[in-house]
Amino acid sequence: MAAAMAAYTESLSVDARMVAEDIWGSQAHALMLAECGLLDPDELRDILTWLERARADFESGAFELRPELEDVHMNVERYVTEGAGAGAGGRLHTARSRNDQVLTDCRLYVRRRLLEVRAATLAIVEAMLARAATETETVMPGYTHSQHAQPITFGFWASAHASAWLRDLRRLAAAYDAVNRNPLGACALAGTDLPIDRGLTTDLLGFAGLAEHALDATSSRDFLLETTSALTLLMLGLSRLSEELVWWSSHEFRLIELDDAYTSGSSIMPQKK
Repeated sequence: MAAAMAAYTESLSVDARMVAEDIWGSQAHALMLAECGLLDPDELRDILTWLERARADFESGAFELRPELEDVHMNVERYVTEGAGAGAGGRLHTARSRNDQVLTDCRLYVRRRLLEVRAATLAIVEAMLARAATETETVMPGYTHSQHAQPITFGFWASAHASAWLRDLRRLAAAYDAVNRNPLGACALAGTDLPIDRGLTTDLLGFAGLAEHALDATSSRDFLLETTSALTLLMLGLSRLSEELVWWSSHEFRLIELDDAYTSGSSIMPQKK
């Protein structure tokens, strides 16, 4: 392959974040193959041993992603094959395509990150509601078009943001449900006639259910758009909060003052904070 083409099609810069998910998916796949009689116990032991070593190397920073191997899948597979031998390592990919493999990695990765975002969102909702409860009598102006409109309290304002973030939490939950389906076993696009057990990998990977139709499973990317949509709306709300804090801490409004720990000054204008 021409160097320019290889540079254009490389995915390791993106794949690198999914090494842990690729290893986990391969562990579940290997266990399923052995359960279905497609790997013998010795092959399974060797594969799992080297997958676990790959995981340990990745966590320690010693796992090297080699660009000539194209993607994270081939890097992990080569690592296992070089360690366990071509006989065992070469059978890890039985009844699996990179098509269903990459979607499994993506779904596992996005699912994990959604849980992290959900936890962070819950934390800010709880913090905002706690502050709102202490500010029920702190009167302030409510604004429309940056002008005084109606009197409100600081607690009322704070709880408004919490209310919006509760909707974001529902959208994140809906995105999680869309993501949490197992495509593994769909192979390239039409499944396989090998006797695999998709239900077992579903359980091992903690998915709520199957992405049942093989062609739909391998071509699906809508779950990424649903996730992006939920995250975009969440960020819009956070941006709104940030902009209000910027305005209200200005000399024109002087409603709040941010702690020095969260501000900086100007290199030439000492009045700015």
